[in-house]
Amino acid sequence: MRNPLTDIFGVDSNVAVLRELVRHGAALSNSDIQNRSGLSKSSVRLGIISLEQSGIVVSEGSRATKLHRFNETHFLAPQIAALYDAEKNRFTEIIDTVRNSAGDRRSLLKSLWIYGSVARKEDGLESDLDIGLIADKENLLGVVETVRENLREPATRLGFLPNVVGLDLEDVAQLAQQADPWWSTTIQDAVVLVGDRPENVPNHGGSNVHG
Repeated sequence: MRNPLTDIFGVDSNVAVLRELVRHGAALSNSDIQNRSGLSKSSVRLGIISLEQSGIVVSEGSRATKLHRFNETHFLAPQIAALYDAEKNRFTEIIDTVRNSAGDRRSLLKSLWIYGSVARKEDGLESDLDIGLIADKENLLGVVETVRENLREPATRLGFLPNVVGLDLEDVAQLAQQADPWWSTTIQDAVVLVGDRPENVPNHGGSNVHG
């Protein structure tokens, strides 16, 4: 009676299951929730049981075709939905801020991307936001400084720590030629925000990107 949020948000699986149901806005099966959330089958099952008991999730159908949905009539439903909206909007704003962080130097970018745990969706509270960019050698320092400066205020306001790594075309070619492990992992993780994929940039010579 006094602290229902303890039961609703008590374990990670509850939070993750509820997130998918709120964001989807309609009924989902256990397997749908599992695919969307990355949780194990047992974690989804236990999360659903707990959330049903709290009344924030309702289920319909037979065991074989059972579907679950966020209970919008629950007394805490508006506040919980607002929390998940705020979470989603914050991340969208972070990505948009990084995408636009080069400002009037954006045309000098060959590529801008995020990589690491955030790109892999494995980040935790202590994770940095790893950002890579490629520019011509003569422009690289200025572009990196601009990106870092433009991220300073939003990083404080939105609560993230940007880690910006700048490369020129020679750096990229050398890393690729040496099959550098960091480079291999970086391009595997890369979520491109501006321009070409980083491993493809040297193939386009010196042309600027206006993405």
